[in-house]
Amino acid sequence: MKRAYKYRFYPTPRQADQLNRTFGCVRKVYNLALGNTHPCMGGRPAAQHLRAVLGVG
Repeated sequence: MKRAYKYRFYPTPRQADQLNRTFGCVRKVYNLALGNTHPCMGGRPAAQHLRAVLGVG
């Protein structure tokens, strides 16, 4: 049997701001990675380009 739990939290304004910034960054990185790996979105060599964009390696 599978169970599911729902949780709700009420962040403070400062926490809400931090969460919004974090999710915004995650969305940006995800879209960059998707755009570099999906053939319909530009299709550059994904790993090399993503490292260059993120300044890693």
